[in-house]
Amino acid sequence: MACFKRTTVILLCLFTLGGCANQRPASRAELTTQEDILLKSKNYSGLISLYRGWLKNKEDSAVRLKLSQYYYQIGDYSSSLLYLQPLATSADPNVPILQAKNMIAMGDQAQAIRVTDRMLQHDPRSAEAWNLRGIAMALSGKLPESVQAIQKSRDLFIADEVAINNLAMVALLDRRYQDAVSLLLPQYLRGQRQPRLVHNLVLALVKVGDTRYARDIIQSEGLSGYPDEVVDALEQIGPLQKGMA
Repeated sequence: MACFKRTTVILLCLFTLGGCANQRPASRAELTTQEDILLKSKNYSGLISLYRGWLKNKEDSAVRLKLSQYYYQIGDYSSSLLYLQPLATSADPNVPILQAKNMIAMGDQAQAIRVTDRMLQHDPRSAEAWNLRGIAMALSGKLPESVQAIQKSRDLFIADEVAINNLAMVALLDRRYQDAVSLLLPQYLRGQRQPRLVHNLVLALVKVGDTRYARDIIQSEGLSGYPDEVVDALEQIGPLQKGMA
């Protein structure tokens, strides 16, 4: 019986400790400590609870932006936009960047383009704005304008792997599969292994008929235990859809 009571107390303590993690932090230092723990474990839902708890006590634009960013990370785009609204007049360029990302993810390409237009009026050399504009243009079916915008972002030194992957995606939308391979394969051979790049490269290889190399990449990157079935499925995919706005 004594052993049972000790076990019960230990379990109750564990539950209490678990609950404490979701309580509102008492200070900025405590917020930072809890934030670091949750970031290391990639606990985005926990981060959202943490930031919501802080904002209940005190408005903080930096914390509000983080809250919106993690709603975006978990795919809750409407909540991300909702909590960004009070920051609409902020001078922080990360606010419209996140707005545009949410709008693109929600399929509202026209509004995303309008947001990037405003960003570029304020800062014509914003590489991020040009890149997002290019993505929204591509998903609207405006492929030549998309290429120009993404190339402009590359000229303004957005990360090469970002621009190259997005140019390759436009090439896939435009059924220029060999161009996509030519863009992505050198990146892959240089050690770039971002999931989106690898997936786009595999699709492009299948579309140009190099199924053996596509299977090799699927196996070596651990994309599937059934590479033949993946290749067969990709071969059946028709032209990627343009004009998704």
